[in-house]
Amino acid sequence: MSNKNIFTDKLHVINIGTKNFGEGLREQGVKVATINWRPPVDGNLLRMMRRCDEVGLTAKIEDANKHVLESMLTSDPIWIGMRPAIEVLPGMKENYILHSGPPRAFSDLCRLHHKGVIGGVLYEGWAASEEEAIHLLESGKVELHSCNDFATVGAGAGIVTPSMPVNICRDTRTGQEGFCLPFEGRTGLGVWGVYNEEVKNNLKVITEVFSPAVNQVLAENGGISIKNIIARSFQMNDEIHTRQTAAGLILLSEMAPLLLKSNLDRETVSVCIEMLSGSERWFHPLGMASAMCTLRGIKGTEYSTIVTAIASGGVETGLKVAAMGEEWFTAPSPHLHGKFFTTKWGPDDASPYCGDSTITEVVGMGAFAGAAAPAVLRLRGGTCKDAIAQSEEMKAICIGTNYNYPIPLLEFTGPPIGIDIRKVIETGITPVCHGGIISKEGGQIGAGIARFPIQVYIKAMYAFLSKYGIK
Repeated sequence: MSNKNIFTDKLHVINIGTKNFGEGLREQGVKVATINWRPPVDGNLLRMMRRCDEVGLTAKIEDANKHVLESMLTSDPIWIGMRPAIEVLPGMKENYILHSGPPRAFSDLCRLHHKGVIGGVLYEGWAASEEEAIHLLESGKVELHSCNDFATVGAGAGIVTPSMPVNICRDTRTGQEGFCLPFEGRTGLGVWGVYNEEVKNNLKVITEVFSPAVNQVLAENGGISIKNIIARSFQMNDEIHTRQTAAGLILLSEMAPLLLKSNLDRETVSVCIEMLSGSERWFHPLGMASAMCTLRGIKGTEYSTIVTAIASGGVETGLKVAAMGEEWFTAPSPHLHGKFFTTKWGPDDASPYCGDSTITEVVGMGAFAGAAAPAVLRLRGGTCKDAIAQSEEMKAICIGTNYNYPIPLLEFTGPPIGIDIRKVIETGITPVCHGGIISKEGGQIGAGIARFPIQVYIKAMYAFLSKYGIK
């Protein structure tokens, strides 16, 4: 046994698990090696997963995931138009209102959704007062559904009513389409769950002027490639979830000439250019809609363990997996941790994570591409090294990297893509996602990051194994 004196001799420490345990020693000049060890997530589940080798299921999973990865990497999303939701969303009906996250009854909605769907009823003119709107919602005459179940991304509150226009992106390889509401601004009904006279008037301009004009111009010019814009913006400090500054400017540079050479009147062109230039976040819905059309191409792939949706509704987080089709697996929604816009807001004002914009992470953007946008991590005190580490950590739970989007800080390799629920269970690492912090009363009050609960991956893995006869 060593006679080493820990108070006087030079120490060399191995820190197992949480790295914070070794930081105090490191600050005092002690050499510390950290081993990123986690206890097993679920011993019984891991034993069941090992049985996949014995029955030949592993080979089928690997083959399916290989095809899924190829499908995701070769998708080619094009922004082709903007049309009212009732005209283009598969399965949409005149009395439906959609919201973000998994489906929930009106009585079970979070405060943000509660306000948002009431606003949706008022916007459609189905009721003259909040009391009448609540009666319609409680009676079931107005039905509530999940955006994701209608091939739509519900950013934030995700309130989609039949007459609201939605962006349409189409994957030219598969023909699949994905949809998302346009950006209304820092306040609005669709994303922020706020409805008042100002919001109503802004939506009227988007619906009656902006949307028809943009739809015409895109149809006349064959659409705009979303993939090309994302690739360029990834080398300009964007990650397409919290930050789309470069992408928004590139989009404007492509749209403005098309609008100017169209036969649209000068006032209409002016309105469109002012809206597109008023905020870089006009590109955010296109990044999400493009992700949806990409993922629709892999939904229902037998034996695939790849995630096709992460969606939160302020109460529950929902997960979908390729082989399980449209089946939801749920767990409590996490809270975002980050920075508030002003000191008047704090954690008590914030809703738990609410929104489907995490679809960007599902296709390898957002937090998975943190190394592309160190400025986003700086919002919460992070550094370039932290941004790189975040992307590198996510590689451990993915099946590949996206060569379409080279990132300078990753030596011009791409971000990780294709979340494999097996890898989440085996490593204990859960996906990290960027996002806007939304007030319980509606509106954005900050930006931050969240980790999604391991329980939802455990549920999905048990269901997957049961489907293929693993007991």
